[in-house]
Amino acid sequence: MPFPLLVSGVGVAATLAALWEAFGTGRPQGILALGIAGSYKPDILPGEAVWVQSERLADTGRRYRRKFIPTPPHLRGDFPLAWEGTSPPAWLPLPAVEGLTIQSVSGSPHEARFWQRNYPNAAIETQENAAFFLFAWRHRLPLVSVRIISNRVGSPKWYKDLALQNLHTFAQRYVAPLCEWILEGAASPSPK
Repeated sequence: MPFPLLVSGVGVAATLAALWEAFGTGRPQGILALGIAGSYKPDILPGEAVWVQSERLADTGRRYRRKFIPTPPHLRGDFPLAWEGTSPPAWLPLPAVEGLTIQSVSGSPHEARFWQRNYPNAAIETQENAAFFLFAWRHRLPLVSVRIISNRVGSPKWYKDLALQNLHTFAQRYVAPLCEWILEGAASPSPK
């Protein structure tokens, strides 16, 4: 496999630290990010795989009781809060979704509704996916991000065993072809 295996841990900070450390040993040719996620959408069920086509770092800004205002561009410099990635290859028929990265898991239906109200296009929630998009965008690296659904966002019931088993099966079947696809010229993310 042309890509080194990297286990980043949970969260944006842990993921960026792991990416920077790995980057110190040489420039990668691309990033294939695999993991689990919660679903905001009732039609995306636990155990299903999704292709994260776009991603948003959602909780950088000011939170009010019912709404969230992202940090304005003049306070962020050239740091985007959302990125657009590539579409899945035709041979991998996965639904393409928008992901939402927040620093902590939405642990209640109330919390899930808050993020859905503020980002209605978001289909999934993770704690680290924006780190992959940011890193790939900053270094102009091709990125593929696939997530297996582990839970409904805001629900205490998780299907981690199912999600991890399906992630294992997906990786066995698709890691090599996806690495080849990346090397053949997949694009890096761009600000949205």
